[in-house]
Amino acid sequence: MRNILITGASDGLGFALAEHFLDKGDTVIINSRTSSKVSSIKKQIVARKFNGKHLVIKADVKSRKEIQELFVTASKQFGQIEVLINCAGINIDKPFLQMDDNSWDEVVNTHLKGTFISSQEFAKQYQGCSGHIITLGAGCGIQGRIKGANFCSAKGGILALTKCMARELAPRIAVNCLTPSAVDTDEVMSRYNLDTRKGLEKVLSGIPMDRLGKREDVIQMTEAILSSKFTTGSNFFVNGGELMH
Repeated sequence: MRNILITGASDGLGFALAEHFLDKGDTVIINSRTSSKVSSIKKQIVARKFNGKHLVIKADVKSRKEIQELFVTASKQFGQIEVLINCAGINIDKPFLQMDDNSWDEVVNTHLKGTFISSQEFAKQYQGCSGHIITLGAGCGIQGRIKGANFCSAKGGILALTKCMARELAPRIAVNCLTPSAVDTDEVMSRYNLDTRKGLEKVLSGIPMDRLGKREDVIQMTEAILSSKFTTGSNFFVNGGELMH
């Protein structure tokens, strides 16, 4: 069984991955920066009675000190963490000419700096020879989108960071990027109006597989990445063909 840390795992893909690994009997450290969400996560996990052990820790990925404290707390209870999945992120969409410094800093620092800090602290504490870091990308980090200069720039930076880490941390730690598209999380459904016929048809028109992604699709790809013994520095798309690169 593995010791797995998932940042930003209070909901969406992060929490879906946490549930999956707990079902399998892995030990999962679940991170959120919000106290109310930490309490909610604890209640949900206790109610489900998962097979694996868990620890829910409040920490802001933008804070080096808080992430260092997270690793100290987790290692005292479970030993070293072997897998890091970087899911922490937010959206503050605005037109480029209206994008203010705070909106830029909050999004870029959460996604890009948060991934940097969490991954660096993970690599410092991991002393084995088969560790894994998974970063979370986005198609718009490659092709851009309207009203998302901060988000797209952060995701583009994460892809470059993934490749840099893969070169420097090999061979003891593999680093790969997982890039989903329109997955049926609450946040994606709301942002793209996918609960309306018009919104859904617009998105599906660009997906050759003619459906939204599911949490299970992302989980399957995550397990495939973690099972690989000779793959690092790669970007794995889970997007039904929406972006082919």
